[in-house]
Amino acid sequence: MDNTRGFTLIEVLIAMFVSLVIMGGAYMFFNNQQRQTTIQTNVSDAQQTLRAAMDFMSRDIRMIGYDPTNSDNFGITDIKFRDLDDSTSTTGNSFIRFTWDKIEDGVVANDETIDFGLVDSATITPGITDLYLRLPNDTNTRDVLSANIISLGLAYAYDNDNNGELDTDGAGDIIWAVDKDNDDDWDSLNTTTGVTAETGTPIDESTIRAVRIWLLSQSLSPDPKYTDTNTYIVGSHIITPNDNFRHRLQERTVLCRNMGL
Repeated sequence: MDNTRGFTLIEVLIAMFVSLVIMGGAYMFFNNQQRQTTIQTNVSDAQQTLRAAMDFMSRDIRMIGYDPTNSDNFGITDIKFRDLDDSTSTTGNSFIRFTWDKIEDGVVANDETIDFGLVDSATITPGITDLYLRLPNDTNTRDVLSANIISLGLAYAYDNDNNGELDTDGAGDIIWAVDKDNDDDWDSLNTTTGVTAETGTPIDESTIRAVRIWLLSQSLSPDPKYTDTNTYIVGSHIITPNDNFRHRLQERTVLCRNMGL
């Protein structure tokens, strides 16, 4: 008598169902872990991009006006807002041009005038906004400091009365200002709201003693399951991305000690 037993159809179906449940759970776990890894990679990329760009900018801006021969030939020369194609525009982005005496001879050489700004994607990297450093007098050499920097904010503190201290308002707070309308008069900046107000005070770049920098970076790739509806105050720029990219904002104040502070 053959007493070998097989599986009934019910048992087979149950086994298949249990296997599918286990496989589905494993897939969901793997998919979730992969998504979390992608998110962390995107966040890490954005943070590293910010850190490197901010360090580079801070290093050069700290040297503004370095002039060991007292030639009075070095300092900040342009803070007008510009479009992504470098043309001056009141609706554009923060920009700065300055000089410092790298070779200590008192004469502004080709590589001693420096620009920091944002450039349009068609110029260097299609589809991406870049933060660049440019040497306009040195055959217009342009170097990309960082890709995926979508906003650059710059503001300035000055010493109009030349008393060795940054000017303050009635509440004793440092006055941060920009030239938002490119009219060569300071516009006071509320660094919390990004709102500017005309002051009627003429700009004298030689009185600038500190530069405040904001950089807003964007992850390399979007996350279809995430939408960034946050509002970022990037100096005088108010940015609400409302897209699927992840963003990081970094801010730093650089004292221009070579400018007389």
